[in-house]
Amino acid sequence: MKNLFDYLAYYGDISFDKFAFNEVDSLILALLSYVKFDNIVPNKTNDFIFLEDACLKFLKKYSQKDFKKEDWLFPNSYQLILALQSSKRFFHTKLYNLVSNVDSKGQFGALTIRLPNHITYVSFEGTDSNVVGWKEDFQIMYQFPISSQVLAKEYFDKTLNFFDREIYVGGHSKGGNLAMYAYMYGKGSLKKRVKHVYNFDGPGFLKDVTESDLYSEMSLKLTTIIPKECVIGVILEGKDYKVVNSSAKAILQHDAYTWECFGGCLVPTSLSKKSEKLKSNLKEYIAGMSNEERKNFVETFFAIFEKSSITNIMQLKELKISTLLNIMKELKNIPAVTKRNLIALLRMLITGMN
Repeated sequence: MKNLFDYLAYYGDISFDKFAFNEVDSLILALLSYVKFDNIVPNKTNDFIFLEDACLKFLKKYSQKDFKKEDWLFPNSYQLILALQSSKRFFHTKLYNLVSNVDSKGQFGALTIRLPNHITYVSFEGTDSNVVGWKEDFQIMYQFPISSQVLAKEYFDKTLNFFDREIYVGGHSKGGNLAMYAYMYGKGSLKKRVKHVYNFDGPGFLKDVTESDLYSEMSLKLTTIIPKECVIGVILEGKDYKVVNSSAKAILQHDAYTWECFGGCLVPTSLSKKSEKLKSNLKEYIAGMSNEERKNFVETFFAIFEKSSITNIMQLKELKISTLLNIMKELKNIPAVTKRNLIALLRMLITGMN
């Protein structure tokens, strides 16, 4: 099964003039915002570093083992830098305005990328393995906007300038949601110049948002892509989407490095029965809840992690579902339907990790 590394090996020496910008290029740029470019890429809108120079500095600063320890979904970020370092296609790509923050309120990251063919790509970082970031993903179920959505809109408005005439906005996981929000609520003068918005397996919105005029306008420029065994991308409402094949299993298909490529396209397939059922159950369950009930569901879910001293999703590898079920017994006044849905989510996460 071919992935984005095979794409870079084959098309890496072909310019954008000869092989146009496509959805695999967009996926690569969406994943680039996950790379640990702190103190390498400037955090200013008017200062940049060439991608090839950033790659050299990155490879001097880190070794591959540094990333296998801390990145659950993205152990291949080091390999991505190795591949991009020698890619003539991306030579002289400029990287600007890196933001990478994690605090008690949540996680937010973004990167502005200007390609040699004058395309500007605003890449929003998604959720890494920190539980605080995952909790913010689920807060979308009852809170609008969440703090990172506000930051995404501010970043979109401030990072772009008069010279950006062909703009793409994208992100993976929560970054895909942020890309959609930033476009919907961003400055009108900038939105006119946005050619496309890419949401790679990011959660959707509550129904009142997806039925709004802003969402309808955005959907004309939107591509949403989710894997066959989808979990994150079926949270909340979303309309048209493309399902792609993956070499991984269960929740690990969220790792976009496992997605199958052919040419400049991601290979389509259909959503698995398991993910269809999860999507249907979540939609029905959330629709029947008040906002306060949704909040209680999320708070209960993450209380289980807190009682288990889990701060990083990687730690799920060391736990058994029976251990977490025992912890759930300590949490009082959980309705039966809430308990069933919590167990279903926990099972998908734990079995997918092992």
